[in-house]
Amino acid sequence: MNDNSKVAFTAVLGLALTAAIGFAAVNASSSKTASNKSSEAQVVTNENGSVSRSFTECTITTNGSMVTEHRRETRTTMDTKGNLLESSTSEYAQSYPVTDAPSCTECKAGAPSKKAEADSFLSLKFGEEFKGTTNFVVDAEEPTLLRATFTPKKPLAGFDDYYVYVTPTTHKVVKIFACAKDAVEPGARWRRHYLIEALEKKYGAWARLASYWKPLYAFDLENGRQIRVCLAGANEMYETVIAAWDEAMINLAYDEMAAIREQARKNAAEKRRSRVDDAASAF
Repeated sequence: MNDNSKVAFTAVLGLALTAAIGFAAVNASSSKTASNKSSEAQVVTNENGSVSRSFTECTITTNGSMVTEHRRETRTTMDTKGNLLESSTSEYAQSYPVTDAPSCTECKAGAPSKKAEADSFLSLKFGEEFKGTTNFVVDAEEPTLLRATFTPKKPLAGFDDYYVYVTPTTHKVVKIFACAKDAVEPGARWRRHYLIEALEKKYGAWARLASYWKPLYAFDLENGRQIRVCLAGANEMYETVIAAWDEAMINLAYDEMAAIREQARKNAAEKRRSRVDDAASAF
């Protein structure tokens, strides 16, 4: 099952579970129902010339005591000749009391605020050289990158460790991780978790459910930047993990690692030639 299929399956599952609860609450109330609708379209031209389009429709309905959000997102990617490369549609619904509704006008209207430039995360800027340390280590799970610990200018409450992954030669920032050994605010409703709401407010992007067995949410930002948030059960070491990365920097890291390996191959070949010449002259 590919990523798009997983997302679509997850979204439909979430819709089936939460919409029934939400609409039951709406029908049970005698209060007058109010509804807001909004839509947003986005077109991005990728580095390879393909064009990605996304269209989001959002409806927020309230009966005075409960709020129900319903969101449908359609994403397509076409090549330079207009041929469809991939297409996916995901839907998501959730219900919560009016007292839990976000206070910002944009969220009440049914759409996040205008997307912010996602060029930095936790005080580090993607693509800039990381000069905080020279003590980089190799991570077996990220063989093309080097890893170091750092402390952000403003640490997150409840988080224990912060990691930055950089390109192997130029040490440019590629990925940034914030990790908590204990689940952050474990009793909260996952979709209404304050970390999810804070990221939506900061970057003006909807959180998209990205797993059908754990509270994992994805944020698709501009210019190939991504954020993933796992609120519980992230891995054996950490419960809550937030990760952000830049696709262009990942590609740069692959290029730098390929150059390192090619140079190592040339050095090994030259060393062997030298040994053969030395042995030949000794015979």
